[in-house]
Amino acid sequence: MSDAIVIGGGVMGLATARELRRRGRSVTLLERAQPGRAASWASAGIVSDPIGSGDEPDFLLEQLSRRLWPDFAEELHEESGLDPELRETGCLIPAFDAGAARDLERVVRARLIPGGKLLRGAELREAEPALGPAVVAGCWRPGGNVENRRVCKALEISARRAGVEIVTGAEVRGLIVEGDRVVGARLVDGSRLAEHVIVAAGAWSSQIEGCRPVVPVVPQRGQILAVDRGAVSLRQVILTPNDPYLVPRADGRIVVGATRELAGWDPAPTAGGIAHLLARAIEVVPALASCSIDQIWTGFRPLSPDGVPIVGPGALEGLWFVTGHGPSGIGPLPGTIALLAALLFDEDPPIPPEPFSPLRFA
Repeated sequence: MSDAIVIGGGVMGLATARELRRRGRSVTLLERAQPGRAASWASAGIVSDPIGSGDEPDFLLEQLSRRLWPDFAEELHEESGLDPELRETGCLIPAFDAGAARDLERVVRARLIPGGKLLRGAELREAEPALGPAVVAGCWRPGGNVENRRVCKALEISARRAGVEIVTGAEVRGLIVEGDRVVGARLVDGSRLAEHVIVAAGAWSSQIEGCRPVVPVVPQRGQILAVDRGAVSLRQVILTPNDPYLVPRADGRIVVGATRELAGWDPAPTAGGIAHLLARAIEVVPALASCSIDQIWTGFRPLSPDGVPIVGPGALEGLWFVTGHGPSGIGPLPGTIALLAALLFDEDPPIPPEPFSPLRFA
């Protein structure tokens, strides 16, 4: 019997298991397939300063994560021997007409983009020479990206080395409940007992029987692709309004994504989805038209009804949730784990926890 069971081996589950083990708890992680190979593997790994204001829960979570990412990445590197490739390249939000440029200018002047700077003309082209003529202005802000697949592997290696028991091919059907307390997890081929159960099953979290409340997370399909950038020298992450984003990788690829579709569990990329990403990306950086396509894939983001992550205790004693991050992806990872750990160990939370409570769906 472990002190804790973590259901789900994406980055949230792996990081939760790692943190609990670092605090001296015995941990078993149950993963239905292979760790880190679902939505976490499909992510672009964008890490940037949030846009918004301090009264928005997502803003506070992303702001906290932004502060924690450098130390988090360094610790993962030391523990696993694998560099997560946190790269501070900067992020650029392009404007395609004068009206959009004025909107960006207003947002920058209102200081809703921390560190934001409006770029036009020669200054814009000097900052990002690869931009096409359709881009008339841009807002630069601090940020960059991690290599999400390296983060997945580094978390798995770190957790295993710390002593987390990771069980693959372990499909959880439901919780084992006695009275108003959870005491374990029921698998297809057996059961596991623990004092605490943390549901970190991503888009599958709502399918685990016995959860109270049932968190109404749904899968949001994201189509994404990577090109071999060849001679294209993209200096920073490009974040177009309503996507796509363009993320330069250290390995010579540019990741372009992603669609946001409520398409059930259909994993197939579509011609329309890929065409949209490519057409928009080439409008931003015309030289991409000559690049070869390296890979096309899809992932299922766990989307909550209100778009706010689900982090904290459930209605059963010993039950916890960490899911529902939707298209925000890996960016909020360190802050999410800091918040969950504070709640689990009855410490002062780093940000107000109420907006993230699973009990809002009770």
